[in-house]
Amino acid sequence: MTDTDRNIAEATRAARDAADRAADTVGDTAEDIADTMSRAARDAGDTADDAKEQVASAVNDVIDSARTTAADAAETIAAKAKDAADTVSAQAKDAADAAAAQAKEALANAKSAADDGVSYVQARYRENPVLVIGVAVAALVAVGVVVRSIFRR
Repeated sequence: MTDTDRNIAEATRAARDAADRAADTVGDTAEDIADTMSRAARDAGDTADDAKEQVASAVNDVIDSARTTAADAAETIAAKAKDAADTVSAQAKDAADAAAAQAKEALANAKSAADDGVSYVQARYRENPVLVIGVAVAALVAVGVVVRSIFRR
């Protein structure tokens, strides 16, 4: 095997490794986002259950208060509803903030991985631009073949 063949093989392997790392990072990022959204939905469901329990408690208090005084019942309902709304709002805001923070972190990780891949390709391009262009053309042709085969079905 000549040095040129070895360099081509190394560049091809390096490009594949970079593509695999980028794909893994994107997959991990997608999983992180899916987990975040799942946790946010679960937190929202828990918050709704808590709000339901608080509302049920408020209704029982209203029934007891209505027997004694109509004015006290109205004040109790208003206070309980406001507290429940404030609690639900605060919990939803916390869940949204947590989801946003995790999404930002996942995006930063994806950007970092993409930057690493770009830096690697740029370094290889400086060493052997014809090889990098050839690999890029081959990858473009492969993507075209895959897209074509998908749309043929």
